Amino acid sequence: MIEAEVGEYERREIDTQVNRILRDLGTPEPPVRLAEVRKLLKLDLRYYKSTDPGFLDEITHRFKLFARKTIPDVGRILSDALTKSKLTAFWVPSSMRILLDETVPEPKHRWIESHEISHSVIGWHKDFLLGDNRVTLDPTCHATIEAEANYGAGRLLFMSDRFTAEARDLEPTFDSVKKLAKRYENSIVSTFWRLIESRDPEHAAFGVVSSHPKFPKIGAHDGPLAWRYFIRSPAFKGKFSNLSPEMAYALVKAHATNRTKGPVFEVIDILMDDAGENWEFRIECFSTTRAVLTLGLASKKKASVFA
Repeated sequence: MIEAEVGEYERREIDTQVNRILRDLGTPEPPVRLAEVRKLLKLDLRYYKSTDPGFLDEITHRFKLFARKTIPDVGRILSDALTKSKLTAFWVPSSMRILLDETVPEPKHRWIESHEISHSVIGWHKDFLLGDNRVTLDPTCHATIEAEANYGAGRLLFMSDRFTAEARDLEPTFDSVKKLAKRYENSIVSTFWRLIESRDPEHAAFGVVSSHPKFPKIGAHDGPLAWRYFIRSPAFKGKFSNLSPEMAYALVKAHATNRTKGPVFEVIDILMDDAGENWEFRIECFSTTRAVLTLGLASKKKASVFA
């Protein structure tokens, strides 16, 4: 799995696009209405079934018409993308249309739709998505494009810096995550992710989205590992780069109780930073029954003990 970072220039450009959208909508109160965003951008939303034999023919034809250079055997590439990569949506630039797989659970639609909206407003994505096959199919390039669209989706759904300001007025707990998820009408997982990354960039915090160590069916997913996402604040990335997702999940496994819904555990544990200094972390774990979310927050540095 390639972890791509969004560059500072790209962040500024994406923020400019998102802020323009929010301004043109009249700077509304949360939540942002994606139907209004699509109307503003003149985007069409249609649903498809990836099992529909006519779908691949239609999308292949549209991609060939748009591409400046014909991608060799584009039909096979799209078929492989659907079956192997399990793509859930497409943005088709030629028709300004978002195609969303209707078999995807409805709670995921909002994030997926905003992700595709981001593709449509990030100026350079049109060229990269359908450009030179040797470039666009490079895993690093693909990961970067997807990271940029995810960044744009987060900025749109959480209304630029509005979420950050409101989150700072609340304690970083799961009660706050649930409250903010309801206010912005976003999923618990996406709100959890946003809280860690943007509430306080200077506060070392991490998050793990995983299955339940004692009941693997809770939070089960199609990946090969028990953990699905490892989320880190900028401060955590800078000070605790030595902590891997495997090590973070080991903490979840070590402290997990038999509780299957709601709070799973809350403990204080010690983590060592890159400089070799120990820090106390308050680690809180919560199960939605669809995912197990673990939040770790640095509380204080442990005093050094000298003989």
